[in-house]
Formats: sequence, structure tokens, C-alpha cells
Amino acid sequence: MRKMIGRISMGLALAAVLAVGGRAEELAPRYEQIGRVTVTLDGAPMELVVTRDTETGRAGAEQKKVMGSFLTVNVLGQTIGDEGAPGNPMVQATFQKQMGPMTLLSAEIFDSGFDTPMVMSPDGGEVGKVTLSFEGDHLSARIEGRMQRLEGYAKGQPKAKDGAAPVPVVIEIEADVPAMK
Repeated sequence: MRKMIGRISMGLALAAVLAVGGRAEELAPRYEQIGRVTVTLDGAPMELVVTRDTETGRAGAEQKKVMGSFLTVNVLGQTIGDEGAPGNPMVQATFQKQMGPMTLLSAEIFDSGFDTPMVMSPDGGEVGKVTLSFEGDHLSARIEGRMQRLEGYAKGQPKAKDGAAPVPVVIEIEADVPAMK
């Protein structure tokens, strides 16, 4: 019972944090939307945007070759902050293609600082069904699983946060990933 109450409390707190995240309704003129990320964490939905800063050229989606041969694609979905700039909370997903098909390396939700994210990675959480397509610089993905709250992440000593049970998550991504330079 105590565990269930804690889980419900955590879900309500997270829903409140996520709801506050998207304060502005539109991106500022310097940002263009190149994708979207939809997250349903423990039943609480959240819509995020993937952006490109038109002044700096920096994008929230990138592809690069690691060690010259492994294609890595990273997507960062963020809420829209007070002044129309991408803000927090945010969701990051990283995919990699080595020898076979592209696979999910990790997914993180940074909703209460960088030291205590929710993760689905070798550090914690459970990856379930992943459906993904990366064709012509467009990424389409659906990730199902359970995310684990960690602590000590920013210090390089991640561990499951005491009393935090894994929670169900569905992450859907549609993004145009700028071509490699």
C-alpha cells in the first residue's frame, strides 16, 4: 500500500511538473520546429518540440559517425519556455546503428534537474518494444518500457533512487534530423 501511494504521489508530482513546463504556446522566431516528441509517463502525457536555432544552426536532433563507422542519432525534445525558447523538462533519446539495424541506446527524461533523471538505459529501467525507422534523414520511433528514477547521474555515479519504482512509459518521436556535415 505504501509503495502504491508513493507511486501515485510521484505520478501526480511529475504530471504537475510536466504541465508547468510548456508555459509559452509558440516558439520564438529564432527557433524552427523540426520534430516532436510525445511522452506518456505513468499515464501522464507530455508534448515536446525538437528545434533548430536559426541563429546558431544548432539543432535538437543530430546524426554523426562514432569512430568513423557507427551511426548515432540523438534527439532532444523540450518544452517551450516562458519566452518561446526550448526549456525544461526535456527528453533525450539516442539510437545507434552498428552492424545490424538501428537500436535504442538510451532514453532519459530530465524533469527535475540533471542529477535525478528518469532513464531507460544500462543504468536502469527496462526497454520494451521499440519500433523505429530512419530513412532520408527522418526519424520515426515508438519506444515502450519502464523508466527508473536515478540519483548521482550528473556526478557519474548513477544508481536507482531509494524507493523509486520503475514506471511505464511510451515515447513517440517524429523528427527531421539535419544531415551530417
